[in-house]
Amino acid sequence: MNQQAASLQQIEQLWYTWSDRGLESALAAGYRVRACSPGLSSGGRLEQLRPYLRYRLPADTNLTSLKIEEAPRALALIQSGNERLLLHKVYAGRDGAGRPGNYFVHLLAGLEPTFSADRAICLWRYHDDLLWQTGDDPRHEIMLPAIPRSELEQRLRARWRLAYGPGVAPRGPDFILLSESERSVALEFLPWLLLAFFDQQERCDSAQAQREAAKAASQLRRGGREALAGEGQAEAGVPPIYLIATPDQAAWLVWALIQLLPPALGQRLTFSTYEESSDLSDSRVIRQAFALVTTCPGRPEQAATCLSERLYREAWTFNLFTGLPAAPSLRELPEARDFVELACSAFRGGDLRLVEQLHHDLEGGVTDVQSFLQEYRHWKSNQGLLTPDKIVEIARYHPRDWSQLMVRRQVLQQLGDDHQGEALLDQMLADLRALAERRRQEARLDQALVRFENEAHDLWRSTRLSAAARVRLLLALDALRMERGLLGEAVRSVLDDPQAHSVLRGRPDRCSGVLACAARVLSRSEAERYREVVGELLTGYRNWEACRSLLWLDLPGAWRGQCLRLFRRVLTDPVAASGGKPLPLGEGDWSQLLRLLSQALSAGERDEVLDLAAVLLRDQMAPAFHLLTLCCQLSPLPTESEMQELLRDSALLKELNELELWRAARDYRQERLRYYAGQLLLQAALYLQTRLPSLEALCLRLFLLLSFSSEAPREELLSLLFSYASNALRERLLLIWPATEVKAVTDLIWDCASKGDPFFLRTRLGLFFYHQAVCKVLTPEEKLQLLTTWLERQLDPLDLQALLAYSELTPPESAVLLERYGHLYLLHPDYAQCWQLANLARLYLLSLGPEDLRRPETKRLLETLAIPKVALPSPLISLAWSWQCVATALEQRRAVSNLDKALRYLQRTLDRARYAALYKELVSVLKPSKSLKEKKAKDETALSILGPLKPEGLPERRSFGLPLLKRTGLFARRRDPRRRS
Repeated sequence: MNQQAASLQQIEQLWYTWSDRGLESALAAGYRVRACSPGLSSGGRLEQLRPYLRYRLPADTNLTSLKIEEAPRALALIQSGNERLLLHKVYAGRDGAGRPGNYFVHLLAGLEPTFSADRAICLWRYHDDLLWQTGDDPRHEIMLPAIPRSELEQRLRARWRLAYGPGVAPRGPDFILLSESERSVALEFLPWLLLAFFDQQERCDSAQAQREAAKAASQLRRGGREALAGEGQAEAGVPPIYLIATPDQAAWLVWALIQLLPPALGQRLTFSTYEESSDLSDSRVIRQAFALVTTCPGRPEQAATCLSERLYREAWTFNLFTGLPAAPSLRELPEARDFVELACSAFRGGDLRLVEQLHHDLEGGVTDVQSFLQEYRHWKSNQGLLTPDKIVEIARYHPRDWSQLMVRRQVLQQLGDDHQGEALLDQMLADLRALAERRRQEARLDQALVRFENEAHDLWRSTRLSAAARVRLLLALDALRMERGLLGEAVRSVLDDPQAHSVLRGRPDRCSGVLACAARVLSRSEAERYREVVGELLTGYRNWEACRSLLWLDLPGAWRGQCLRLFRRVLTDPVAASGGKPLPLGEGDWSQLLRLLSQALSAGERDEVLDLAAVLLRDQMAPAFHLLTLCCQLSPLPTESEMQELLRDSALLKELNELELWRAARDYRQERLRYYAGQLLLQAALYLQTRLPSLEALCLRLFLLLSFSSEAPREELLSLLFSYASNALRERLLLIWPATEVKAVTDLIWDCASKGDPFFLRTRLGLFFYHQAVCKVLTPEEKLQLLTTWLERQLDPLDLQALLAYSELTPPESAVLLERYGHLYLLHPDYAQCWQLANLARLYLLSLGPEDLRRPETKRLLETLAIPKVALPSPLISLAWSWQCVATALEQRRAVSNLDKALRYLQRTLDRARYAALYKELVSVLKPSKSLKEKKAKDETALSILGPLKPEGLPERRSFGLPLLKRTGLFARRRDPRRRS
């Protein structure tokens, strides 16, 4: 990589002459490569260069009297593949054998493809220790050093000032040696030469297009496997331009041509200031290598016959000795002739600024002759005074014309004119924004607009423009997306100018444009500094039509509150005067208002948001649910009084009243109900989380209204509202819900059980629906699973009492629940007041049998129930202890201590059949002993376990009042249980 980079920084060179030593050591003395730099020493590279190393004197030259300095000198620029070659050929006198006709060629290779004729001609007649070598030096070795590119550039810069400095045209640089008569003749032929070059290059473009089309067709037919044959012949079909002139005249014409041609076409100008005439007719290399080639006769009187008549007929041939041009047939190119006249006129006058400006304006738009002529036609048409309509046409349909200086100047001039600038800006503002989008893809347009912006900035600084003109210029530059730094300077200048303030107050549309520009370029601190200025400018907005443009702006947070106050002021009167009719707001206006309100939330403009929302909610077309959502996102949240103020005069409540009274048409009613259902599903969660009574009442009204619609998703709405509602609102929802539709409420019960929400265990309606679900909806397995879900949540004692009382448990279900969760509740003293839990334990203990005592679950539960501090009455604890003693005896198959006591307690508690079965099992398992002899029970009253557990006042029939639930504030209204039947 380093070697490649070094080679790019160096230029290879080669010497070719008669010599007895050189690169080809096997050759005898003769014409050979005398020396070259290492990059040209390979055989393949030398073979590529060898066709260009020829030099012959004119055929009729008198060699005996010819002086070296009088012989023709050749400077040739050649395109060879991806590089350019520059050759210098001179006559060197006699060779080593004493024969005249020796010559010396100095070649430079590896020049960049952009090395053009304007730089090459600067090395005409140049001579120093580096360039050009004109004779052999026997002491020099066969290897030459490469020339550093910087050394060549240094020499070119020095010669460039001599060739193209001020005052050089039309005489030419001093290093081109011409008499006045020779220069005059060359000047006469310059227009013909320009026309011939345009004609030649246009034919080349056409031939190239035909070759590419034929090549594409051939590859398509043959699958792209074969290249198109005959490409070289096609290139040879467009001959070069032939000059019969002295080498210095040729060099002068190249120097003149390269100044007048557009740079893109001048890049194509390859030339040779001298080639022998016979080579022109026979050499295919010359015909393909040069666009312009020159020859000269040995004597002036032989100039008319030095070229064959065939070349006069087939090629563009100009004989400066005889003064007669000849061409095969120049095509009619009116724009080319017009350009030639303009360019040559400027050249003769010695002032090329117009030509230079033309080339500068067309830079980037010229790729071939046709594109140049087309661009030139547009350029020429724009050189006069442009009307505003013409400027708009250029901006809309011919954006490439912005590269022309005259167009840019006239646009700036007319924008700065207070008489026609306003109308012009109104017409072309949208087109300027379109240009800003196109400049991202078009480099030439972007360069032209950058020049326009710089020229506008210079005009802003150097000229005393009116305030209105500055505003127009700022808006034009903003539409073109001018560079941020320059645009910021212009914005600050306008905002600091009191005269500009009066202009902006009179034109709200202009003011919106300036504010939009300022919002993009000003920092947050600067926006805060201009808060008062913006407030003053907003006083110019008198109606909603003027305010609409502000909706689409992304304003800084420091200005949003002022905009909201402006909108409230502008909209308050129309709402009050319209009698409830819709405001003049379109769908896009509503969306932008919502966006602006949402941005104001983060800016802390709480009061402004509430005030404007209250005004907007009065409109029939207002997106009421979205506005309420924004208000619910304020920090801090709206108070109940503020929410009531928002809803008091809202069109939403008025429409709800109409729908509740069935005053709306059926189709309209169904449409609105579908809309309400969708909005309630989206927004109800946020509304209910605020816990504002006004919003809860709104949701309840909507739910009640939708309950009568068959199309509304009632169950989904009930589930959503129930998830976020307060307990008071939940009771109201259940009051609305039909008592026969228990399935949807069952899902809510499941959800509350999974979340540990005790609502259904603490309210009358909750218990009612729970009891209905247990009795009518749930299967025994589902009921048991639901109870399991509840009991895993470690319920409150009173909640557990309600759950067990209304679950309609069977003995097997009670046994399962006690065995699973008895240890969670019975070990806590707080659950002693839960008489239903004790009742379950009583029923469980009275239903045990000998076969149950062998189960591990039963043993674990008996261990828990027998603990002295368990949350059970003492008779139940004793009963559990008795069963535990019996279970231990059966397990160990022997009598244990206190077994007699346990049996006596069981005999007093159990019925005779159950006790007899137990005693029989013990006799069969244990050895006979005196303690197991059945004793006749004394006449004692059976121990009653239920009596002490049942609280006084418990009604005979189950009621949903639950007098045991003595929670403060649990119910909205309580009744005396003694009044119940």
